[in-house]
Amino acid sequence: MATLEDKKNGLDIRQERSVPLHMTAFGLDLVVYEGAFIPEQLENWRWATECFPPVSGLDVLQVGCGAGLPGLHLANLGARSVTCVDASARAVVNTAENAKRNDIHNLNAFQSDVFSNVSPELRFDIIFWNIPSQLAPLEDGLEREIIDPGHLLLKRFLSEGQQWLKGGGRMMLSFGKDARDDILLNIVRGNQLESSVVVQGSIETHTETFRLIQIRRPDNMGQVCFDQSHALTERARSVYPAGVTRVSIGTVPVRGGNNSISIYAHSGEGAGITDVDGNNYVDFHNNFSTLVHGHRHPRTIAAIASQLQRGTCFGNPTAADVDLAEIIDERVSAIERIRFLNSGTEAVMFAIKASRAMTGRTRLAKLEGAFHGTYDWAEVSTRSEPDNWGESPNSIPPYRSTPPHVTEDVVVLPFNDVERARNIIERHGAELACIIVDMLPCAAGMIPVDESYLTMLQDVAHKHGILLISDEVVCFRLGYHGASAARSFQPDLVTLGKLVGGGLPIGLVGGKKSVMEAFAPQDRAPVPQGGTFSANPLSMAAGHAALAALTAPEIDRINALGCYLRERTEEVAAKSDVAITVQGAGSLFRFHAKRIRPYDYRSGHHDAVEREVLRQLQVGMLERGIYVAAPFWGSISTSMNKAHIDDFLEAFRACLLEIPEIKGFDRRSR
Repeated sequence: MATLEDKKNGLDIRQERSVPLHMTAFGLDLVVYEGAFIPEQLENWRWATECFPPVSGLDVLQVGCGAGLPGLHLANLGARSVTCVDASARAVVNTAENAKRNDIHNLNAFQSDVFSNVSPELRFDIIFWNIPSQLAPLEDGLEREIIDPGHLLLKRFLSEGQQWLKGGGRMMLSFGKDARDDILLNIVRGNQLESSVVVQGSIETHTETFRLIQIRRPDNMGQVCFDQSHALTERARSVYPAGVTRVSIGTVPVRGGNNSISIYAHSGEGAGITDVDGNNYVDFHNNFSTLVHGHRHPRTIAAIASQLQRGTCFGNPTAADVDLAEIIDERVSAIERIRFLNSGTEAVMFAIKASRAMTGRTRLAKLEGAFHGTYDWAEVSTRSEPDNWGESPNSIPPYRSTPPHVTEDVVVLPFNDVERARNIIERHGAELACIIVDMLPCAAGMIPVDESYLTMLQDVAHKHGILLISDEVVCFRLGYHGASAARSFQPDLVTLGKLVGGGLPIGLVGGKKSVMEAFAPQDRAPVPQGGTFSANPLSMAAGHAALAALTAPEIDRINALGCYLRERTEEVAAKSDVAITVQGAGSLFRFHAKRIRPYDYRSGHHDAVEREVLRQLQVGMLERGIYVAAPFWGSISTSMNKAHIDDFLEAFRACLLEIPEIKGFDRRSR
């Protein structure tokens, strides 16, 4: 066993050894001089720099500046000021010279043993330290303060650093996985602080997993700041129409601000996400239900990483696409043949095209208000409002100057009205190629399609030779074998997307072999289908891993959590006498500002006052650490448990008691 003196000598050698190095990183021309920092930590510095959250307009203090990373990069990215301190004069000189070399003027470097020479008048939004790897425990149990000066420095950093923080400010640590969590946690708690992981990951050339951890005073954990999201929103408005790059990601009117902003994400882990301002949320949004396992699901990440080593895409098929096709074919009885695509929109588009090709008909029927992607015909009636929906209901154009023949080709069916819908289909049966149905249509209120309605659709479709398309892009998660199997519905075609890609872009259309012959033979198929990124191996590998982990017991578990959330939410609302009910099924839910659960699209339509109540509720939940999709819907992921649902309910209860707009709605709805 090594003696204490041996370990001291080994540590001294490691701390002093360095290699002169000239490198280009993050757009910076850097020279690293001998003794500036420990060479073994270079990759850790690189990782921390790459993963650091946005700092535009912020004042940053970096303790332990090394050769200048990440401080130089943060200064380049728009930090108002960056102050770098280090006990080593060589590190300070190295950083200052690199700042001059790169013409960076908003960085100041000086020698300081942690905070000893930092002016007590200064205040910072972020104080950062890249913890040395020596914090890892020693195998023989030697006294830590003797052999591990990093341990004492960490104590000083957390105890003294608080006085240099601005209100709402945070300390951040880059922390190796091999450094013991219990050591850090004990020091954090000993200083009456709270910590959370912002992001963790690794690099190809290093086996260690790194983490970026933020630490705040408990009183600051409740202060929700959106400065960085506000700055990014302003930048986005100069490059995107309406300031957003997809219509589904809108802005929210956060309190204390003069306008609405988009909440920009920085990282996610399990059931949680952290935004660019360091605010943490339990993520019930899950990118519109895509992330059924939450963020950074280990098996999915491992599958993606493995495929990345072999390539991202090819002009060839890969074993990965056959693997995923086989698992879906085995799992979904309605699917005998598959074609992979890149989105749910494409899946629906090709399902409609296949239906037309195999029936020789051109028209289609769909439910009023249901959203099936942005293919012209599938999008008809998604903007159905009281002033235009009519009695029939009408086919409403999805966008300005929609060609008239598009709406003429679409027959819109009243939602959950069996006899009226049957009569409409009977009138047009000979002209209809297909009827597309989502058994839990989110845009139409996430109201379950009634069993008698599904039975009617099957009967009348069979009678008239109309193909049935089950759109399960969102609702596939309702059962292990898919939504149609869970509801005993027998479609001719099924469209999937979202969760079957494991968090990467995907779409697929599958169905009976006889119908899927629309895509064969390859050189003269009735419906040609291709796509540069269709069946790309990254999506295939991720999808296979995600589906393999989505077992029947896990689906049962998250479905039970969804039921618990829906039932308890309505109980809380009823006790507060607030007109809020919840629709949905399985692990999916959607809120309605209604006293009675809506049964169809029209009863679920919200007027301006009701929409504002849901918007204020969404903001209130956001400020209380719960993230949902607008207007107010979400999903349960397998990374969640009952405690996450209880946190949701507690935040919801607080919103009903504390938000004036909801209290006003309470009085209005009596």
